[in-house]
Amino acid sequence: MNIFKQLTLNPKTLALLQFILVYSFIFNPWTSFPYTFIIIIISVLIITYWNDTSLKRIGLQPKTSFLKTIGTGLLLFLLLEPILDFIIQPLVNKLTGEVANYSAFKSVAHNFSKFLKYFVFILISAGFGEEILFRGFLFRQFSIILPNFKFKTAVIIVLSAVLFSIPHLYQGISGLIMTFIFGLIFATVYVKTNYNLWVTIVLHSLIDSMFITLAYFDKLNYYELANSLFFGY
Repeated sequence: MNIFKQLTLNPKTLALLQFILVYSFIFNPWTSFPYTFIIIIISVLIITYWNDTSLKRIGLQPKTSFLKTIGTGLLLFLLLEPILDFIIQPLVNKLTGEVANYSAFKSVAHNFSKFLKYFVFILISAGFGEEILFRGFLFRQFSIILPNFKFKTAVIIVLSAVLFSIPHLYQGISGLIMTFIFGLIFATVYVKTNYNLWVTIVLHSLIDSMFITLAYFDKLNYYELANSLFFGY
């Protein structure tokens, strides 16, 4: 009882413990994709509402209109996707000497039922779940955990990108670096849109929807196209 009282009286400790418990659940051996993130989503919503009696601090109650939010997410997708696919990805491939390992998605090729299942699962787990955890919840918790200093927001952006990339180790070094870059982008967008999580949810969902659609048509080599086209390897 005394320990519980101390935790409730120490917001930094409580915020850290809450985040560790939720984040570590990604690596639990008892649940799998997408159920792991469904549980994480529910946990984050409950913890946040229990702490704040609202979901504003994880970006789910923005002041921006629905149409503007959708439009911003779509515009960012149209602007960023070509840069990432034809400049950043090839440079990362060149740097690491390898391409991202997407073999885990080979079974989706020309399998419509699996494509549809993965499409829904990705929207739930990546588009919604990862944004709630790595942007909304992480920013809330670490804004409490860390003391105030000049570059606090920048540190949280980098920290969120690091923690976002770790569960993607299965994609190899190239995939890990690309995920880190995506994490930096999502976190920066989250901050620059006045912590409107729905913008990054839309952006993330569009990027992953494109990925799984390419997997269905067996065209994931699209992400290697610029290697030879622009960089000669």
